[in-house]
Amino acid sequence: MTELKIKNIGKGLGLELPQDVVEGLHLGVGDSICIEKLSQGSYRLVSKRDESAEQMALIEGYMHEEDA
Repeated sequence: MTELKIKNIGKGLGLELPQDVVEGLHLGVGDSICIEKLSQGSYRLVSKRDESAEQMALIEGYMHEEDA
């Protein structure tokens, strides 16, 4: 598990992602990330690109189930 420290950034709060996380999520300057709330109060961090690909895979799987 990687611990991240919350920092003051301008008038808000932010955090710095370690390089291995940035690479793992395929992030670059200007990209968006999503924080998804999971059961039992935990969260999952995904890149917007990965979230879109995951949604398309679910839709395609559903479409194939309907054909069967």
